[in-house]
Amino acid sequence: MIKYVIGNWKLNPATLADATALAHAISLASKQASCHIGCCPTFLHFGAVKEILKDSSVWVGAQDVCAFGKMGAFTGDVSATQVVDMGANFTLIGHSERRSYHGETNVVLADKIRHAIDVGLVVVLCIGETKTQYDQGETLAVLDEQLSVLHGLDVPKQQLLIAYEPVWAIGTGLTPTVDEVAITHRHIKANLASQGIDDVGVLYGGSVNDNNAKELATCEVIDGALVGGASLKAESFSLIAQAFS
Repeated sequence: MIKYVIGNWKLNPATLADATALAHAISLASKQASCHIGCCPTFLHFGAVKEILKDSSVWVGAQDVCAFGKMGAFTGDVSATQVVDMGANFTLIGHSERRSYHGETNVVLADKIRHAIDVGLVVVLCIGETKTQYDQGETLAVLDEQLSVLHGLDVPKQQLLIAYEPVWAIGTGLTPTVDEVAITHRHIKANLASQGIDDVGVLYGGSVNDNNAKELATCEVIDGALVGGASLKAESFSLIAQAFS
């Protein structure tokens, strides 16, 4: 299975100049890696970043899409239709920061997934447990509940990736062991298979950097990485991509 390395820029960088400089650097870095590379700039920077990367192999994705409709009176939202029109290849859905800061439930996420799939976007569905849930041994049960959002949805496997991001590892420098990630990824794949969804890539996210990427990449059930802070530095992002190539 091809590996994926996707950079989630979140609410970064601060200026358009910095965003375009990063896009140029990622375009160059993509030529040194054989994995599938993607990045998710802010909506304000999306058009400029896409223009720079349009002739490269780099996917450009949205960090989110509107749950309420493809178009309509939804002030402040951006629709799946609009991001496709801007050239998006994929969208993140269900990132823990959206779940936490915006209170997104499975009902909301199901609507987002439907809209994204309908217009041809690849959905990167983010799932993961909190530190309390991890400490109480609830990780797999939490992931099962989060994956239940796919029940009843017609999601072609070629339009779905899963990103396992333990909430307690995001931006903290802490990571589960590779063995723990492997157990979790196998469970996720078994859950998907039980829903009739096979051969879906499962990425790991949560303090992925150029120091731990090689070890993560040696695990056969880790199909790539969703990278946060390290994706804002072209050199470190390139090294991560090379590790998964």
